Amino acid sequence: MPIRSTAAPVQRASLRRDQVNRRNQRVASYHELVRPIALHYSALSPEYPDDLIQVGLLGLIRAAELFVPSLGTPFSAFARHHIRGAILHYLRDQAAPIRVPRRQQELEDKLRQVIRSRQSLGQPPASPEEIRDALGLGIEQWERFQRLRGLARPLSLELQSQEPAAPELVPSAAEEAGAAMAVLAQLAPGPQAVVRQVVLEGHSLRRVAKALNVSPMTVHRQLNRALTQLRDQLDCGERVVSSGLKSRRGSSAVQAC
Repeated sequence: MPIRSTAAPVQRASLRRDQVNRRNQRVASYHELVRPIALHYSALSPEYPDDLIQVGLLGLIRAAELFVPSLGTPFSAFARHHIRGAILHYLRDQAAPIRVPRRQQELEDKLRQVIRSRQSLGQPPASPEEIRDALGLGIEQWERFQRLRGLARPLSLELQSQEPAAPELVPSAAEEAGAAMAVLAQLAPGPQAVVRQVVLEGHSLRRVAKALNVSPMTVHRQLNRALTQLRDQLDCGERVVSSGLKSRRGSSAVQAC
């Protein structure tokens, strides 16, 4: 019988390792792009910054996988596009858009101006009382404004493309970037598939729900639970990185924290 050459599989494995190494190097080098973009959109929506940071981190990983240097686009610009796109896609899928009154839109615009003004002056985030005073709202008007913010995302969210300058990074940012894919790979198959299809591949909740033969609400819940798991495990720091790299026992590494 003819002997099959193992050269091709070995070459493919070597090529894949090189690709993964390049991806990881890009993620480690550019992870600082994620935080300011996530904080920017967190200020424009009811979502928590940590959730958007994790979504943005996955967008960065996707950018690192798709980047083609020969096209001449700087990776920083390419990465920002994918980070922003992943976050906006996540925000759009969190709830059905509700058209808000014109007055609410005007207040949203004024709120963004207040936030940007304080950021440009290097001032700390405003308290709710300071924001209410800046918007010129009474207590009842403020409460109504807050309720509407919780029900609807600003319709002009995609137009807010200028992120603030990057703040000082937390010490664990590089470790989070390096550990994200290891933690994602250890999630249960269902939540892992949802995160990959919705966040990394950019599919809508409805499309993913149809492919999985479940309701969009089920996909929505799985996505939120998966992102919570990612955040919790990345918060464990080096213990998760060590488990993800050294353990091959399925979900046991995820449960280590």
